Amino acid sequence: MKQSILFALAAGGLAAALPQPQPDFGPIELENVTLSEFEAGDLVSRDRGPWNGPVMDIAFPDPTLLIDGNVWWAYATSSENHGHIPLAVSNDGEKWTWTKQDAVPDVGPWVDPKNKGIWAPSVFKNDDGKYVMYFSGKRKGGSRCVGVAVADYAQGPFKVTSKPFICDDAGGGIIDPVQFDDGHQRWILWKVDGNALGGQTTCTGRPRTPGYKPTPIRIQRVTRDGMTLQGKAKTILDNAGKADDGVVEGPAMWKRRPGSYVLFFSTHCYSSDSYDIQYAWATKPDGNFEHRRTLARSGPKQPMYGPGHMDIASDGKTIAFHGRDKPGNPKDTKRRMYIGKIKFPEGDYSEGIKVLNYHG
Repeated sequence: MKQSILFALAAGGLAAALPQPQPDFGPIELENVTLSEFEAGDLVSRDRGPWNGPVMDIAFPDPTLLIDGNVWWAYATSSENHGHIPLAVSNDGEKWTWTKQDAVPDVGPWVDPKNKGIWAPSVFKNDDGKYVMYFSGKRKGGSRCVGVAVADYAQGPFKVTSKPFICDDAGGGIIDPVQFDDGHQRWILWKVDGNALGGQTTCTGRPRTPGYKPTPIRIQRVTRDGMTLQGKAKTILDNAGKADDGVVEGPAMWKRRPGSYVLFFSTHCYSSDSYDIQYAWATKPDGNFEHRRTLARSGPKQPMYGPGHMDIASDGKTIAFHGRDKPGNPKDTKRRMYIGKIKFPEGDYSEGIKVLNYHG
């Protein structure tokens, strides 16, 4: 018995002496940002000056990326491009063809027929070879919920399930659902849309009221097929009041290595020039994400305003996000898709950050 106790103590001491996993806390750099070129046959291109040549005049907000073999797919929020989920395809992740195809031609039975706008899709291929889409749709008689749709092909058509996946009417509804696979466990993240209830933020659909409403980013485990919730949801980040204009949203997560996870997100109102992309670190997917830093913000050095709602591709370096090419959100501009590359820190960092911003 004594020998067993001594062995256990020795083993515990050895484990304590070994280096424990730590997040990087270091600089993430954004490089090679380009405004995405779309080809679409009969659409007329517009001249873009300092950018990468003529591009199609297409809105593509809240873009998400899926690499399926050698083919890249991009999905976006409903927009004036018609259809519930605009769809683009590429051979290299740089030049894109707008398919003129609606990935979700039928929004299903639970989505309000008077408000069929489908927001912020996130698409992945599960272990069964099915393509699964999470999205936000407005429920009949309620607020926005997370929906699930399934397809046999990346381009769809995706069929929406008969009931919503997650709802939170008391919190203001749910938007921006996104999947995350840590290599073992699959997760779903989302934003509770508290600013839809009012509050001090300028980004609310209701009259402004004192104080800032919670807009927590939450996470919960799901089965490997992505179709069933497991355990309980947990808040991993919330807005910091005035510093964020009462909003955090658009989450995306990446695993750097065991014990080091980065959460990307946007702050401020999506229609303002203050909209940006930030990130924070934690030691596990459902940990408390801290050490916030900014990755991209508005500025004239490269004409990009209100960059936000990014997604990171499975290659671990290509990101997509939307932004405007004019300040002040005028009527003649759109939220267009930008593609960039991110460079993660090398080695271990405990402090310090290099921020790429566009103020020149």
